[in-house]
Amino acid sequence: MLLVLLACGAFVFLACHFFNNRWQLNPYDSRYRNWQLDSEQLVMDKIMDARSHGIGNYNGMLLDYQQQIGFAGILFSVVDKLADRQADLLKPIPKDLMCALNVLVFTALFFVFLYWLYREFGLWTAGGVYVTTLFTHWMGFTVKNLYWVTWTMLLPMIALLLLLMWEEHKGARRDGWLFGLSFLTIFLRSACGYEFISCVMVALELPVIYYAIKQEWGIKKYLQRAGKAGLGALAGFAVALFVNLALMAGLKGWKGALDYLIFVSARRTGYATLEGFDADVLASFQVPLSQVIQSYWRGDPTCVLFGAWGLSVLVPLFFLLGAAMILTLYFRKKARGNPAMATQASQREKAGERKMLALLAVMAVSLLGPLSWLVLAKGHAVHHQHIDYVIFCLPFTMLGFASVAQELKCWALWLMERVKAGKRKEESV
Repeated sequence: MLLVLLACGAFVFLACHFFNNRWQLNPYDSRYRNWQLDSEQLVMDKIMDARSHGIGNYNGMLLDYQQQIGFAGILFSVVDKLADRQADLLKPIPKDLMCALNVLVFTALFFVFLYWLYREFGLWTAGGVYVTTLFTHWMGFTVKNLYWVTWTMLLPMIALLLLLMWEEHKGARRDGWLFGLSFLTIFLRSACGYEFISCVMVALELPVIYYAIKQEWGIKKYLQRAGKAGLGALAGFAVALFVNLALMAGLKGWKGALDYLIFVSARRTGYATLEGFDADVLASFQVPLSQVIQSYWRGDPTCVLFGAWGLSVLVPLFFLLGAAMILTLYFRKKARGNPAMATQASQREKAGERKMLALLAVMAVSLLGPLSWLVLAKGHAVHHQHIDYVIFCLPFTMLGFASVAQELKCWALWLMERVKAGKRKEESV
């Protein structure tokens, strides 16, 4: 009961932090008020239009931005109707209520992740991720934004995490659910915008990788299950694109809609040559990829990623400690001798080591998510570092700090074991 009460208090504390920096733990307080207000205005305009013309106006899409289905505009227009069905153009939008909804959903998903860490690795590791999240600045002020609906970026990974947790508990396998959840969650994210979609798809596969290592699936089973999750994700993305195209076709005609969709895709990626680009957009395509990666490695000087550290500190910290843990596990395995002589206690120890290796693996793979975006959407990454830096938080820093916490815990326990063994040896002498 005490743990439940502590969890409820921690939930409220974190939600207040995400909502308005209530505890002043984030030094970039102005960003809570000002970050991406121009993008948020697109949703606000949709809400006001829905009051006078209905939610289905413009085929449900945002008025001035048809580069996505516009789910955020639809969602918050519904919230606006529920808050006051008779609201007119003179009545203020209940923005705080809508931001609170974003915060509550994101915090709930984050606590599912913490619960998984608690089940797999214990309170120390889950608590370590909770505390470090309070000081992961980019995550803080982005959560409540009405346009970005950040919880949709976390949802696919959490959905598959819940499914695989359930499968392990029940001893079942549900490939249909694996495909379906991948499809639905990626479709939902794409309906809110295609930004960072490659990062979200990489994160989607992380639970599959973790349980494949932990449960020793073997390469064949892993490829089957990872393939089903990947196909579901790609199908969700493709259907979202088609729905977006169909909605635009109702406004521009099919040719106009297709030309427009190709144009905006090329503007982000640079993988097509089309006329009409601004000079600064064309220039971004010429920036070497190494230079783009280097700029993110140095970080945004106006807002550091975590505490006083950027990627140039965090990436070496996570990977060097991970390498040290792998070496530690290797030497412990050698010290155990013949595996055929393993006792029941050492079997439990080896299961714990597999979980540690699985955590390190998903931490490493999670970095491929943001890197994939820098490669696939280089034009976007060059011009939007003030937005795109958040991709390193979802979930790379979460898993990175989880691995650090678990490594410190393991080393501390193993050191205590050696000390106790040394004392027993002295007493026996």
